[in-house]
Amino acid sequence: MNKVETILKKRAEILKTPLAEASQPGKQIEGLEFLLSDEKYAINSIFVSEVIYINELTKLPCTPPFIMGLINVRGKVLSVIDIKMFFNIPSKGITNLNKVIIVKYNDIEIGILADDILGNFNIQLEELQTEVTTITEVDDSFIIGVTNSRVVVLDIKKLLLSDIIVVNEVV
Repeated sequence: MNKVETILKKRAEILKTPLAEASQPGKQIEGLEFLLSDEKYAINSIFVSEVIYINELTKLPCTPPFIMGLINVRGKVLSVIDIKMFFNIPSKGITNLNKVIIVKYNDIEIGILADDILGNFNIQLEELQTEVTTITEVDDSFIIGVTNSRVVVLDIKKLLLSDIIVVNEVV
């Protein structure tokens, strides 16, 4: 097996994990709920390092529009992405009220722009609706499910491992 096949096999094992978790009765996750425009979203709190206000954002030339720029978090430089662009959600622009959710999975650590943080809550995986095509425009592959209160639970592992956030442009 070559290196590419090994990497793809490893990714496949990682990506199938949420389906196995969802089939266990009584299984729940703690989620961080946040706003993107006027829609509520949540991600599993185990991937959240911290939430910070945007103090200073350094723009990067020659990057895709979803990369908002770089921030310095206690000496660590992180990319900040606006996932609203992936989900066809209208953007309100950046204000000093925006927050950045620092998420980490394996070696990947980035900031996700959020309009507001609503707080933490427990999500029963068995109660999530998985048929979400009519509820949101978000690609189903990045969604674990939708709660009864219409909070879209994102699969942050799939987002971080996705090729759509990798920048391979040459200037």
